[in-house]
Amino acid sequence: MNQKHYVLKASKFEDAISQYLDEEQYRAVVESSGRSIVVAGPGSGKTRVITYKIAHLVRNGLSPSRILLVTFTRAAAREMTERAKMVCSSNLEGMLSGTFHHVCNVLLRRYSRKLGYDPNFTILDPDDARQLLDMARSEVVEGMDTNRKRMFPRASVLASIISYASNTLTDLADAIFKYNPRFLEFQPEIESIWEKYVELKKSNNAMDYDDLLINALHLLETDKDIRERESQKYSWILVDEFQDTNIVQYKIVELLSSTHGNLMVVGDDSQSIYSFRGARFENVFDFLKKEGTRLFKIQTNYRSTPPIVEFINSIEPKSSIPKKLVSARRGGTKPKIVTTWDRLEEAQFVAQKISELIESGVPAGEIAVLYRAHAHSLELQMQLDQLRIPYRLLSGPRFTETAHVKDVISLLRLLENPKDLLATIRFMKLFPGIGSKYATRIANEIANRAVTGKEIPEVLKTIQISRVDLDSIKKLIAEVHHLSSPAEVIEIFLSEFYSDYLEATYPDARSRKQDIERLIEIASRYSSIENFLSEISVAERVDVEAQERERTEEVVLSTVHQAKGLEWRVVFVISLNPGDFPSGLSIAEGNLDEEERIFYVAVTRAKDDLFLVRQKAGRHSPFSSNRLVIRRGEDFLTNIPQDVVERWEVRWE
Repeated sequence: MNQKHYVLKASKFEDAISQYLDEEQYRAVVESSGRSIVVAGPGSGKTRVITYKIAHLVRNGLSPSRILLVTFTRAAAREMTERAKMVCSSNLEGMLSGTFHHVCNVLLRRYSRKLGYDPNFTILDPDDARQLLDMARSEVVEGMDTNRKRMFPRASVLASIISYASNTLTDLADAIFKYNPRFLEFQPEIESIWEKYVELKKSNNAMDYDDLLINALHLLETDKDIRERESQKYSWILVDEFQDTNIVQYKIVELLSSTHGNLMVVGDDSQSIYSFRGARFENVFDFLKKEGTRLFKIQTNYRSTPPIVEFINSIEPKSSIPKKLVSARRGGTKPKIVTTWDRLEEAQFVAQKISELIESGVPAGEIAVLYRAHAHSLELQMQLDQLRIPYRLLSGPRFTETAHVKDVISLLRLLENPKDLLATIRFMKLFPGIGSKYATRIANEIANRAVTGKEIPEVLKTIQISRVDLDSIKKLIAEVHHLSSPAEVIEIFLSEFYSDYLEATYPDARSRKQDIERLIEIASRYSSIENFLSEISVAERVDVEAQERERTEEVVLSTVHQAKGLEWRVVFVISLNPGDFPSGLSIAEGNLDEEERIFYVAVTRAKDDLFLVRQKAGRHSPFSSNRLVIRRGEDFLTNIPQDVVERWEVRWE
C-alpha cells in the first residue's frame, strides 16, 4: 500500500512569537545580544520581554543551565520561569533563577572556605542579626554614663547605618551622616561595634543578608580563577528591575558576564525610588556608557487609558531617558486635580468619593490611595473608619497600632486613668534602666495611691529605686499632669523626651516623628484628653469588627514605595503639597530628582481614573498652637498643562 506524506514546513520560533509581542517587545527579544538594556515604560510588558527572551534562547538550542535570571523577589523569578516554561515547552531544568541574595548564596556555598567560613554557614535573618549586633553594642556602651548611653543609637539604627555603608561601598562616616549627623560623635564607638559584630558572625559561622552580596563581590573581584569559572558557566545573564540595583549588585552581574559578555538588563530609570537603601538610578546610565551597549525601548502602555498616559508623558522625570508612552486602550476621562482646604477636608473628600465609587459598582479592592509618607493617611483612616469602609494598609500598621503612637497614647491614658496598669508600664519602660520589674512596681504604686486621691506627681516623689534616675520622669509628669489639652501634652512629651528617644531607637525616626506631629494636629481638635482617647478607641473598635467579618474586598492605603509594581482601576494620590509631596527635606536640599520619580511611579499605578488631591491651606505647626506654616517650594501640580487635566475645588453644601 502506497502511503503519501504531507510535509509541514517548520516555522521559526521567531515567527511564532511575533503574534504575541508588539513590535518593540519583539525587537528587544530577538535582536538583543551582547550588552543590551531594555528601558521598559510603566505597563509596557517587561515581564513578557524577559519571559520570551528565555524561551527564545532555549528554543534556539541553548541549554537552560547556561542561563542566569536575577530578580528582586522570589515571586518575580517564579512567575517569569513558569511563563517561560509554557512558552518554550521546556521544564527549564538546570536554569538558575532567583534574587541577588539567592544567587550569591549559591556561589558562596561553593567557595566559603576561601573566606574562612564552613560551607554550612548560617544566614542570619534581620532579627537574628540585630540580636548579634546588640551583643556587640552592649560590650561597647557598658562603660558609658547614663546620658550618653541614652543618646547612643540602638541596634536597629546601627544595623541600618552598617547596611547602607555596605551596600553603597561608602565609608562609615558618610553612612552615619546620611542617617543622622548627630551620631557622628559616636563614630569611633560605632566602628568598634561593627568590628565586634564581624568577629561574632565569623565565630558563629554566620552571614547576614548584606554579607551574601559583599562576600560574593569580594570573591569575584579578588580571585581570577573563581571569576572565570563562574562566568563561564553561563552564556546569558538576564536582570530584572535593573534601576533598583545598588553598586554592589551592578558590579556582581558585570563580573559574572565578563567572559561571554551577554548581559541583558531590563528596567526603567524613571521608576528608581529606593536610593535610601542604596539603589542607584545612575546604574542605568553607567551601563549605557559602556561601548557596544544596545538600547531598546518598549513604550506601549497596556495599563492606563489614553488621558492618563498623556498625563504621564507630561510629568516624565527630567533626568530620565526620554520615552513617549502610547496607550493601547481607548476612551477614558482626564485625571482630576482636586483642591481641598486642609487635611481634614481632603480626608472627607477622598472617603466620600470612595463611597460613591463603591456604590456605583467599582470593587473596593480596585481602589487605592497613595501618599508620600504613612503619616499622610492618618485622617483618612479615621474617616474610612467612621464610614465603615473596609481598607487595608500596605504602608504599615494602623496608626493607633504603631509602637511610637502607642507610646504617646500610653502617657495620655496614664494621665486620664492612673489605674491603667498596661499604659503605665509601657510608658515607664521607655526610660533608661526601667524594665518590666521596676515598671510594674511603679505602676502598682500609682494605681494603689490613686484610690486614696493622690495625684501622680505626689506618688512619684515617694518612689526611690536604687541605680535608676527617676528625675526625668518626675519632671515630665509634673509639667503635663494638670493639662487638659491632649495636643499640648503630646507636644511637651515629644520636645522634652520622645524626640531624642526616637532618634536613638529607630532607623526611620524622621517618619515616626511625622506620625507624632500628625497626631498632634488631630489631637488639637479635641478639648479634653478623655474625648480624644474615646475617638481613638472608636476607630480601633471598628478595626476589630472589620477584621472579624470575612472581607474579600478592601480599599488599599499605601505609600508609593509599597505600591510599586501594583495597579488599580482608581487611584487617589493625596497630600500633593510642597513639604509633603515632594518632601520638605528634598526641597530644602534641592534634591528633587527622586521625588519626581516617586510621583511618576504613583500616577502610573492608575488604570481608569486618577485623582490628584492637594490642600489650599498651610499645615499646622506641631510646636506652635494652631499656627499655620505656609507651604513653599516645588509644587508638582502647578506646571501641569491645562489641557491634560480637569481641575476640581471641593466645597460644602
